[in-house]
Parts: sequence; C-alpha cells; structure tokens
Amino acid sequence: MQSLGNAHGGPHDQGDHGDDDSRALRRLPYAEVGRFPEVVELVGAYGPHRVVRALADPLGRLTLAGRLAADEPALAAEQLMALLIGPMEARSRMGTRVVPGDESREVARAAVATFLRVYGR
Repeated sequence: MQSLGNAHGGPHDQGDHGDDDSRALRRLPYAEVGRFPEVVELVGAYGPHRVVRALADPLGRLTLAGRLAADEPALAAEQLMALLIGPMEARSRMGTRVVPGDESREVARAAVATFLRVYGR
C-alpha cells in the first residue's frame, strides 16, 4: 500500500502543477465561468475527471486484493483527488503562484496518508 505514497514523480507529478501552461489552464475556468459555464465541464473532463476514472480501476483491484477497504472505488478515487487538488489550488492561489516541488510532494504525502487512514487495511 505504501506504493500509493511513492507514486509521485511520474509524468503526472504534482510538480507539473506549477508550469505556466497548467497554471493558465486552471485560471481559465475561474475567470470565465460566469460567461461560459460549460468551460468548467470541458476542463474537468480532460483533467481531474479523467484522472479519477483512471484511478478507480486500480483502487478497485487493490480492494479486491484486500489491500484497501473501498466499497466504491470511484468515490475513493474522487476523494483522493480532492485531497490532492484542494490544497494545491489553495497553495497555488488558484493557479497564480508556482508551488515548489518540495511543497507539492508534502501535499501528496499528506493526501496519501489521509486517504490510507480511511481506506487502508
């Protein structure tokens, strides 16, 4: 189960949270939601919602293997993403500040630790 905590460092690393393009993309929905509410759905469909769908399957497998207690893997995946995204949005000030790698790793470790307190076996 510790592998969840070591998942940091790949191409979807939280460190990507600070590059110029990703920060601009995160600011866009906040800036345009009043005029174009559909932009929030579009960005979500290609970002966090896609990751949640991708996480649900391995979390389900870990549950079947007895390593997690996630009766609803899709919900568990959504909650894990919330534990990651919430603090990162706050720390990046909604995409206006670069979050240093060590700070994003701290968020990832805390998110996984919290997730495992609830779902770990």
